Amino acid sequence: MVRLRRKRAWSPAEPRPPDRGWAGRPEPVEGVHLLFLNRPPDDIPPDDGGATIVPAASFHHPGLPQPDGRRLFDLLTRHSDRYPGALVFLSDLSAELASRGLSWPQVGIDYEAVIDRLVGLYRRGTVRALRLAQLSELAVTLLASGPHVRVYVAAPDGGPPELLDPVVFRAKREELRAMIRADLERALTGHGSH
Repeated sequence: MVRLRRKRAWSPAEPRPPDRGWAGRPEPVEGVHLLFLNRPPDDIPPDDGGATIVPAASFHHPGLPQPDGRRLFDLLTRHSDRYPGALVFLSDLSAELASRGLSWPQVGIDYEAVIDRLVGLYRRGTVRALRLAQLSELAVTLLASGPHVRVYVAAPDGGPPELLDPVVFRAKREELRAMIRADLERALTGHGSH
């Protein structure tokens, strides 16, 4: 299936982030990684519930759509909450934009085009990535949902879905982040495969 993407024209009334430091840091934080859920047709086998983790530096690759890749790098590494070695979910970036009243199109980033091309580069062996497969339904929900999303879970008695306590939801997200970060550390130190 061929997907066509239309490049969006800029309106002078739309906010556009500066190319550097838009989130407050003059220099990027080192060692930051981005985790994103696999998208069809990359989700092989289909619906495997997988995800991919890439180093932020990957977004400078000349094979990626630019300046989108560089802008994504800035969002990822220049946010005031970043620290060396941070693992950032794509849903975190979406939530950070939303907290400023912005969306991906408003900041001029077609993240899907960047990620799709990045996965292609990984498959050709030109960028490094850690692929995760067969994540649980809960893990996929936690990864796909920003930190302030209201999540409903199936009731144990089969009744209507119940709101997951937001404090529990955020704790589960951070627990999952810590587990994945540990896997990433093992892979980076040669005690795993990538």
